[in-house]
Amino acid sequence: MANKPVDKTNLKILYYLDLDARTPYSEIGKKLKISDDAVQYRVTQMEKSGIIKGFYTVIDPSVLGFLSCRFFLKFRGTTPQAEKQIIDYFVQHPQYWWVDSIDGFRDLGVAAWLESTDEFAERKKELKEKFGGNLHIVQESVYSAFYLYSRAYLASLETDEEEPIALCKSKKTEIDKLDWKILRMIANNARMSSLEIAKKTGVTPATVLNRIKQMKKDGVICRFRPMIDLSKLGYYWYKIEFSLKDYSAKEKMLDFFARHPNIVYAYEAIGGADLEVELEVESYEKFREVLDKIKKKFGEQIESYQHLLWYKEHKITYIPST
Repeated sequence: MANKPVDKTNLKILYYLDLDARTPYSEIGKKLKISDDAVQYRVTQMEKSGIIKGFYTVIDPSVLGFLSCRFFLKFRGTTPQAEKQIIDYFVQHPQYWWVDSIDGFRDLGVAAWLESTDEFAERKKELKEKFGGNLHIVQESVYSAFYLYSRAYLASLETDEEEPIALCKSKKTEIDKLDWKILRMIANNARMSSLEIAKKTGVTPATVLNRIKQMKKDGVICRFRPMIDLSKLGYYWYKIEFSLKDYSAKEKMLDFFARHPNIVYAYEAIGGADLEVELEVESYEKFREVLDKIKKKFGEQIESYQHLLWYKEHKITYIPST
């Protein structure tokens, strides 16, 4: 693969934005010993080039009383046009927050925020009635825990020093109409200023800041992140599913995942593998290197594994239709 199209400073800017996309450019500039204008210019250029596709808010569905449900699909007898029709259906459907194409043992992964298992069953029925002739496999599952780790590799860190964020395992809390208005505004525009939000909601900027602060405290808002086009950085996004011989090894494996700089997600799902992990690496060789480290440390506890490559993210928005 060709040399990465961004320098180390841009990668570190992405790292700090990934920790908190609402961080003022002046704070990032101080850390990097450059001006806030220089940071803003670099971010603007990364947006223009498509490296940064936007900024979104990570919201925990379980805190708002939702299940995060997933389908993995394997197509049959499809043409590119037919596959695009299926993908567009999920992208346009308001309940699906994530849609991603796969190279591997499945063709498409989608996830939805739903209020009940009955609603999940209805979505499956709807899917099979609409596209059943083009679906070889429909594998459904519900996330029981979803862990987000920082992209430590962007800052050339040898280990991830940030605490992981755990979604899909919290108790429900209540939020009011103003909170929902704020969430909808920042869901896909995480850097929207408190002043702009205040103008659109009819409250003061201080009220907006206090509401966001409280939703972070309550676990509704977990992080603000940039949507990064990994292909423009020269990185690949892999997923590994593990079936375990020794289920008690799960916590030690999660601890290992949390510290590795290239591992960005891990999750457990009812109806899925025992443990699933995702990593971002610059080559297939690097992927194998990480996998070999996992096998070296936990090989005796692993029954089997399989992997795939996410190759195109069509949609990500951590907000349900309500």
